[in-house]
Amino acid sequence: MVNKKLVVLQIMNDKEEFLMKNSLDGGLFQSEDWGNFQGLLKNNFYIIKSEKNQALIIENKLPIVGSYFYVPRGPVFSSDEKDNLILARKIKNKAQEKKVGWFRVEPQKKENLKYFEGLIFKSKKNHQPAETLMLDLNKKLENILAEMKQKTRYNVKLAQKRGVEIRIAKSEKDIDFFYELVKETSKRDKVKFHKKDYYQKIFKSISKENLEFLLATKNSKIIGGILVSYFGGVAIYLHGASSSENRNLMANYLLQWEAIKSAKKKGMSYYDFFGIAVSENKKKWEGITRFKKGFASEFEPVIFPGCYDLVLNPVKYFIYRVLQVFNF
Repeated sequence: MVNKKLVVLQIMNDKEEFLMKNSLDGGLFQSEDWGNFQGLLKNNFYIIKSEKNQALIIENKLPIVGSYFYVPRGPVFSSDEKDNLILARKIKNKAQEKKVGWFRVEPQKKENLKYFEGLIFKSKKNHQPAETLMLDLNKKLENILAEMKQKTRYNVKLAQKRGVEIRIAKSEKDIDFFYELVKETSKRDKVKFHKKDYYQKIFKSISKENLEFLLATKNSKIIGGILVSYFGGVAIYLHGASSSENRNLMANYLLQWEAIKSAKKKGMSYYDFFGIAVSENKKKWEGITRFKKGFASEFEPVIFPGCYDLVLNPVKYFIYRVLQVFNF
């Protein structure tokens, strides 16, 4: 369990404090903020509460087989066995009430699956990265910089020397510019990104204390950007995009360094690089992993168990798994 400082930027209710204390990632994906954002995306969501805890459930809709429930990076459980069992039963009851074919959990620890009864299968899909890298911010900035790989440290300073500047997005027009970089990055790196309204709505729905778009500019032109959340003592590098031009300016290195500094200033204990590959997709993620490990070369990866499906309707679930084989 990550030992986090109890540093809170907003007034948190007791359930949010519980999430913060008992989750490896600060609890952003189980927060009501994340639920409200999902609502703006027109996704049905439910917040199920026990006496001490709560779980955010998102309803995902699929063709042919209908809906399934997804509990992002959760449920987050504690040492209170009785309360954990009550929450798990309430989640299952809600899923049965809504007649979904299955509900997907993304537990902090694999042993948390013991609170659920019935058919459980390892999902072929992980929604959030199962392998990540967390930089400890409980050090002086000069020590964090000194512990980076030499090439990473050099590229941070090179970007500064070449006149790259970092600013925070202030308007929807900035998000428009960022999305143009998203499309460019998607085409260049052959990876899928969200649609434009995803970035627009996350910008609108989550408070500026808890989320920032950091933009890299050269002569006022935006050449890179990253989206970083600050919640529950953990900053998370959620998304990034960059221009294919001026890559020699090393703007992505400076963006990460400024985000790390911002996270430390805001009182975060950890900076989560949100996705590396140490056991799966190693070749596909090789460049991304190498880039991120340059900032935190001394730290071991944090491994989540990934997603598991709890089956309520075996017929629907069987059809779903068959369709997955054909990438439907």
